[in-house]
Amino acid sequence: MTAIEKFVSPTPTLDSSTSIFDTIEYLIINNCDHAFVQQDGNMIGIVSANLLLENYKSQDLSGTSIREYMGPFITIKGNAPKSQAVEIMSEHDIDCIAVTNLNGVLLGVAAFNNLGNSSSVA
Repeated sequence: MTAIEKFVSPTPTLDSSTSIFDTIEYLIINNCDHAFVQQDGNMIGIVSANLLLENYKSQDLSGTSIREYMGPFITIKGNAPKSQAVEIMSEHDIDCIAVTNLNGVLLGVAAFNNLGNSSSVA
C-alpha cells in the first residue's frame, strides 16, 4: 500500500479575487500545476493550470477571478492509501485533492494524472 503523501506536489495559495491571467502567469513562472484558493483566510477551492489555460484560450476572461473556475477543496490525510485518494477523486469528479498531515496542515496537492496506473481503486 503506497501512501498518498508520496505523490504530493508543493502548491501555492492564492486569493480568490486573483485574476485568471495573474494566476496562469504565477503558475507558469513557479512551475506549478495547481493552486489552493483562499478567501478571508479560509481554504475554499483548488484551481488547475490546465483548466484555466483551456478556458483562457477559448474565451475572454479579462477581469474574471479564479473563484469562478476553482474545484472543491477536498482533503485527505497523507498516510491514506493512494487507492483511497483515487476513489475520492472519482466520487467527486475532480482531478486533484489537497493532502494534509495528521494535524491537518496542508502538505500540497496530489493530482489524479500523477498517481501512476491507479485508474482502479482495488
